[in-house]
Amino acid sequence: MKTLATAIAAIALIATPSFAADMAVKAPPPAPAPVPTWTGFYGGIQFGGGWSDEAVNLSPNDPFAAALLNGSFAPFGTTIVGQQPLPNGIRVRQSGPVGGFEAGYNWQWSNWVLGAEADFSFSGMSGTASGTSNLGFFGILTTQTTTAQQSTDWYGTVRGRVGWLATPNLLLFGTGGFAYGRVADSANVAFSQNLGLTFPPTFVGINCLAGSCFPGSSSAIRTGWTAGGGLEWLLDQHWSAKVEYQFVDLGTQTVQLIAQNNFATITPFTPSSFSATFHDRFNVVRLGLNYRFW
Repeated sequence: MKTLATAIAAIALIATPSFAADMAVKAPPPAPAPVPTWTGFYGGIQFGGGWSDEAVNLSPNDPFAAALLNGSFAPFGTTIVGQQPLPNGIRVRQSGPVGGFEAGYNWQWSNWVLGAEADFSFSGMSGTASGTSNLGFFGILTTQTTTAQQSTDWYGTVRGRVGWLATPNLLLFGTGGFAYGRVADSANVAFSQNLGLTFPPTFVGINCLAGSCFPGSSSAIRTGWTAGGGLEWLLDQHWSAKVEYQFVDLGTQTVQLIAQNNFATITPFTPSSFSATFHDRFNVVRLGLNYRFW
């Protein structure tokens, strides 16, 4: 019996490791999901559309231009009859696509995100407007037409951003800073007949037909400011998408509209001219897709 008990004990000792090996091993708990971070560099593309609706204001630079604008030749002792004043305040509605590149850096602190961003956009925004009025020279009727054009070739901004995290992946932000861009403004005042009145010893008049009578244009790189805001989503640790609004103000530009082929006007106002004041400002709504380098 003693020998039998010893044999059973030996078999049990030998079998124990094998039985333990067959027991299920408890899996370790899953690693916690990484917490999204907004800190780091990023770059990407953006595209959308821009628009504006701005008045172009005309002002005369001499008595003859003032008479055309106001409908009276009172300085010369007579009056143009049947005048409807030259349109003063034509509204140019500019619109078109915009798109380009952007890059920036974010710093996340708790639920707040501070950042700096620069962008450059090509633009197809443009617009044209015109208005007409009637001019009567003692029963002889002529029509005067004022035309104004605006376009934005490209623009860029350098801005600061301040944002608040509504969720770890959703950023609400405001933005503002420096803006620059190339804009082109032009205008023209034309008449359906030549204009001319004699007031000895000076001849006052404009020798041009419908087309280019008082043309003027200017194209320049201008600077100003921008402000806006939007939403940005972290799609994953490296990609984000956003919707953004910008208001861009590149200031005002005055274009001189100078009479073409005009005879001598009242000295020293030669040649006769108008000043057209343009407001180069516009709105942009765009989408962006960025890759985050971390």
